[in-house]
Amino acid sequence: MVPLPQETDYSWVDGSDDLTLSRLRLAVAVGLARLAGWVSRLVGWGGSSLPGQVARAIDPLALRHLTAGLRRGVVLVTGTNGKTTTVALAQHLLRRSGWDVVHNRTGANLVLGLTASLAQAGGRNVVPHADLALLETDEASVPRAAAEIRPRGLVVTNFFRDQLDRYGELSHTVELVGRGLGALAEDGWAILNADDPNVARLGSGLGRIVYYGVDREAFATQAGLETGDARNCPFCGRPLIYTFRLYAHVGHYRCEGCGWRRPDPEVAVEYWDPGSKQLRVRFGAAGASVPWALPGLYNLYNQLAAMALAWHLGTDLAVVASALKDFRPAFGRMERAMVSGKEVWIALVKNPTGFNQVLATLAEEETPQAEPRAVGLIAINDDYADGRDVSWLWDVDFERWLPEVAVSRWWVSGRRAWDMAVRMKYAGWAPDQLHVEPDLARALNEAVAAAPERVFVLPTYTAMLSLRRKLTDIGAVRHFREG
Repeated sequence: MVPLPQETDYSWVDGSDDLTLSRLRLAVAVGLARLAGWVSRLVGWGGSSLPGQVARAIDPLALRHLTAGLRRGVVLVTGTNGKTTTVALAQHLLRRSGWDVVHNRTGANLVLGLTASLAQAGGRNVVPHADLALLETDEASVPRAAAEIRPRGLVVTNFFRDQLDRYGELSHTVELVGRGLGALAEDGWAILNADDPNVARLGSGLGRIVYYGVDREAFATQAGLETGDARNCPFCGRPLIYTFRLYAHVGHYRCEGCGWRRPDPEVAVEYWDPGSKQLRVRFGAAGASVPWALPGLYNLYNQLAAMALAWHLGTDLAVVASALKDFRPAFGRMERAMVSGKEVWIALVKNPTGFNQVLATLAEEETPQAEPRAVGLIAINDDYADGRDVSWLWDVDFERWLPEVAVSRWWVSGRRAWDMAVRMKYAGWAPDQLHVEPDLARALNEAVAAAPERVFVLPTYTAMLSLRRKLTDIGAVRHFREG
């Protein structure tokens, strides 16, 4: 292990010869940021990004300064779906391997949030003395974050239509992440999803790349093909030919125009046992049997991304397999809690592809019975973090999935509860089995009281935070700051 640096040299950042002034400015910035975070949490504001705003107001280069002393640098994790889960899995694997990892556990993934996480991660030190910072990063923030940090690595999960009112067309999002890849450190590298053409295209012209993917057609399905967002070759524009798809546009593809095709992944699922939920995974020339840590095909890809990162950083495969057995989901991502003797299962939904995959997972997990054991609660908000435009609900394939999910009754809640109720009506759900309750806490109480055994809670981001606060207050889940 590389020894801790005695001092952090900031002169490479701004060319300043007055390092004493630079260190003093950063110390004041970090001190006031931590104070702002403490006060913000004390009064109930949350405090996820405010410390970053305070720190950057005093030291505009705070993010660079805070990462300058990390022994193994910074890895950014981005993509439409799966960022939080991938980071949670990766830091779990690395910590079990003896790494000291800093990550933004609150999920604040804009530049202010990244700064806030690092400003509060140093303990008694001004800067965090850790091996690595593993930072979930919003796609639109990747260029700015990468330019400031010059990360060692960038992990990209997938690209799907998401919050079009904020991001614009998907091609713009892909271009933003591509700019971030161009700002990697000289010895930088990327971990890319080979099965998503929008991600795999980013590997063209890069140096060290680790691709990950699924080699087994056993996962393939015709579900959700209407949500495919990669129909044409990104290099010549000809239609992509798919051997098979796993979901949406994720699968095995080739272009008969220019010859571009799915890259061969170094980390790949070769086989899986549906009974034991064990996976056979190829890591370069080696292979290992590992548990499937979380339900759902989309979570399999998150696990692959995390394992590819850990393997690339030198983690022993035996440690990977052992650590996955006791992994606990990140907050709100297939998280389970017990309330009044009923199991409450929370799964974040935020775009059509993700929603379809959550419903598909519920259909697999809850076997249809004469008397369904579960009820469901869908909570839709339209705050900035959710996306103001909720028309994306009409792109979710409720017509296909609702009849296959073994749920006797649904509650809909949140600011856009009535929009969701209309969508479910047009999907064919019986009105007498649909309850509209805009108040989130009341809807959860009603659903728990009515559930025979389980409640599936499918909220957008801010609705998930509100529901978790209620569950935290009654001791059903830990606060997300507790890990």
